[in-house]
Amino acid sequence: MTTSRRGRGLLAVSAVSAAAVALAMTAGGADAAQTAGPDKGKAAQAENFTGKEQKGFYDARTPDAKTTHARAAKVAGKESAASEKFRSSLGTQGVVELDPNTGTPAQVTKLNGFLTGRSAKKADVIVLDYVKAHPEVFKLSDADLKTLKLRKDYVDDLGTHHIFWSQVVDGVEVFGNGLKANVTKHGQIVSIMGAPVAGLTSAAQTRSAAAAPKISAAGARSAAIEDVGGSTKSATAKTSGVKTTFSNGDTAKQVWFHTADGLRKGWLTYVNAGGTKVYTHVLDAQSGALLYRQNLSSSANGDALVQDYYPGAAKGGTQRVENLIYNKWLPKNAKTLLDGTSVAAWADVNDDNQPNAGETVKVPGTAGPSGTGAQYKLTTFQNASSFCSASFICTWDPAKPDSWKTNMNQDVTNAFYLASNYHDWLAKPPISFTPAAGSFDAAGGDPVHLNALDGAATAANGGPDADHIDNANMSTPPDGTSPTMQMYLWHTPGATDAQDGFTPASGANDASVLYHEYTHGLSYRLVTDPQGNATLNSIQAGSMGEAWSDFYAMDYLVSHGLEKDTTAPGEVLEGRYVAHGDLFRTQAIDCRVHAVSPNCIQPDGSKGGYTYADFPTIGGAPEVHASGEVWAQTLWDLRERFGRTYALSLITRAMELSPEDPTMLDMRNAIVQADLIASGGLHADTIWTVFANRGMGWYAGVVDGGDAYPAEDFHKPPTGATTSLSGTVKDKDTGAPVAGALVYVGGHSSGYAGDYAASTDAQGNYTITGVAPGTYPKVVVSAPGYELIVQSVKVSKGAKTDFTPRRNWAAASGGGTVTGFNGPDFSPQCGPAFAIDNAQGTGWGSTTGDDNGTATNQMIAKHVDIKLPAKVDISNFNVDPSNTCGDPGSSSTGQYKIETSADGSTWATAASGTFDASNRGKYNLVAPTGNATGVQYVRFWMLSPQVPDFQTNCPNGAFGGCKFTDMTELQVFGTK
Repeated sequence: MTTSRRGRGLLAVSAVSAAAVALAMTAGGADAAQTAGPDKGKAAQAENFTGKEQKGFYDARTPDAKTTHARAAKVAGKESAASEKFRSSLGTQGVVELDPNTGTPAQVTKLNGFLTGRSAKKADVIVLDYVKAHPEVFKLSDADLKTLKLRKDYVDDLGTHHIFWSQVVDGVEVFGNGLKANVTKHGQIVSIMGAPVAGLTSAAQTRSAAAAPKISAAGARSAAIEDVGGSTKSATAKTSGVKTTFSNGDTAKQVWFHTADGLRKGWLTYVNAGGTKVYTHVLDAQSGALLYRQNLSSSANGDALVQDYYPGAAKGGTQRVENLIYNKWLPKNAKTLLDGTSVAAWADVNDDNQPNAGETVKVPGTAGPSGTGAQYKLTTFQNASSFCSASFICTWDPAKPDSWKTNMNQDVTNAFYLASNYHDWLAKPPISFTPAAGSFDAAGGDPVHLNALDGAATAANGGPDADHIDNANMSTPPDGTSPTMQMYLWHTPGATDAQDGFTPASGANDASVLYHEYTHGLSYRLVTDPQGNATLNSIQAGSMGEAWSDFYAMDYLVSHGLEKDTTAPGEVLEGRYVAHGDLFRTQAIDCRVHAVSPNCIQPDGSKGGYTYADFPTIGGAPEVHASGEVWAQTLWDLRERFGRTYALSLITRAMELSPEDPTMLDMRNAIVQADLIASGGLHADTIWTVFANRGMGWYAGVVDGGDAYPAEDFHKPPTGATTSLSGTVKDKDTGAPVAGALVYVGGHSSGYAGDYAASTDAQGNYTITGVAPGTYPKVVVSAPGYELIVQSVKVSKGAKTDFTPRRNWAAASGGGTVTGFNGPDFSPQCGPAFAIDNAQGTGWGSTTGDDNGTATNQMIAKHVDIKLPAKVDISNFNVDPSNTCGDPGSSSTGQYKIETSADGSTWATAASGTFDASNRGKYNLVAPTGNATGVQYVRFWMLSPQVPDFQTNCPNGAFGGCKFTDMTELQVFGTK
């Protein structure tokens, strides 16, 4: 039996207390909080694990790092002299990154200027003329250009055109590929992106005869729901052209899907399978194979009684009257349902995502005995917890699960008010999140479906079950389809205050929680591919998604005087209400570097806000909410430097300028570009100073968006002449040249063939031209069948840097194969094959006990068997035992054993030992103690998780290792 794994966003916060935890992201954006020990505001020792298991992101175009790097190396190796000349023409701060599948640009831009001069032509014409003029880079023929269909062209409040083209053949769109461009009001091209498919028409014609769908739209919908562990409910279908819409809102549409292996016909589906199981899939239309999966979850008549912050807050904590009709949030004749111009709200207490009888709220001012008067007054439950006070009013009693019914009308109404109000706020300058930009509006067919008190009656006793507590989420599909926001109750029934450190309240009564969730919709609609699909999938991008949500929510509260912010650091706290005044994140958002404040103390006890190198350690292990704090604090620095108006303009416009699945360094670049548009680059030096101060300077490095261990740097861009980085790549054991290796400077080429990247020739030589002198901490060498090398390199005139990677005989890219394993198969994203994909960003996840992931204190040992491509005398094993797939640190492998075999039948122990927390996040060299000659098979055993005192703390402790045990990578070195 295959168990549905969370994909893979489970909690990993080993050093954060209950009062310092995050709204924690499940796969793709759903938020689920965790519970830790009672030591609130200090470093707790327990790791935590709660929430639903959900499958996560998968993309067959970039299935894993080794495949992506190998494809990128081929693209880099095919670069022509003309395209290299084009790169050089852009200067030191020019960027040209090529997609590893299409070989066309994922991004062409400059940080210190525009691609073109001023022009009076239409913006879309300017872009297409530029693309036509540079076939050496864009590689699009006249036939390819005819496949481009203008999908969207909107103008932001700086006058910049944001233009999107889909590629269409025979009425069917290509999923994810196309063209995006940004053009100033003066006709200057800022950037062109999208990785359009060259040769599309001929490929589609060749493919069409064999690509007629064998799976129906209904079959694709059912397959998608089954893939995420949901159950298909009957729904009528209506088909128009290539799209089928089901009566429950699910959809299925035919698309083309392009990978480096060819073009396929697929079904693009949107399904809501209940709870946070809201997904987009692309399924092969002939075989049903999974091509793409994304979890979309990341949280008088009309007079209503509402509060602007939370019940009990010093400001905005007292109910006041707000007319929902006067503000045009409800139509004049509204009476029986809070179904408005941008929000439809109800109490989805059974979590079926439908407004059933007893779950809807009558429009306030119409439901009283006289049919008039402001409603609904909040009832307090001040004996529900020691956390309840006049400053933090409790709105239900977890010991009496049905008590949530008392405030149901107030809860739904307040949620409707907050979401409607925030919609209007985001629409105003300087944010300008308008219908053209993708806002949520009934007129556009996509109002927010706000499920207040979500799952409040899902337990047998009428209260919330474990999947509907201490939680909030926002699921955001592309423009035109309604997002779903789910607000949960807080404080687990039956838990003491020491066990669950949250105020017994509802997320619908905490403006910071609701605004945080709503902002996920903003980032999901602005950071997209050419078709409007959100691209916040990697840990770097996901961390920024959480940070943006915190930043915009707290900016609203501060700007309205609801949250205090003076010149002193450590005042602005996300989640103040549900955390009853204690830290909800690990630090306040306004903690400057070196700031001295009780709310600006790092987990290791040092003082001051975070810098880029803190990314993996903020919460004890890389995790989007904790890791995102460095980005949120950096944005607050910009707010303090420029004032909120200009800072909000830069930050929002940068999201619109962003490449797909950006790193924090990509977004730094986009903010620099936003200032270039707004002021001609007047503030570039200040912006670079802010980012350099946070460790995101010019030489900062990341391998790619999945790099959870970035290298920081504190320099602004260098000036002066450039030089080259050159040398050779040779096998460390044999001295033979390694051809086709990709060499790139992390942070300047994010794993793609582009600037600061080159491929080795047959003699193992490489040359990267136009490199600014200095020390780059992450220069990456990736070659099929070899270990991935990431090292610091000092670049100076005439200097050469050689690399000598070791042959990794276990690597799948070099011929290693998985021949056997036990336990469940969590493919495609966490299966055993990821133990040998040469990438630490992915790994093999399995269960601790049975295949169902039942929590236990008895390990059922799990093994994976690897066949090497030849018999090898092994010199060393290299193991990263880290947690993966979103599981917390305690899921890392503890006790292990490695066995070897010459024939795959007779096995003998070659090494054994125990890893601990100090071994996580890195390779650990393990020398064989015997049985290391003539080896063709290697078996790695996970014998225990890293749960402290496993027998005592499991199965009922708050440790993810009680359910899952993981490892990231196994490498095998030696000679043939």
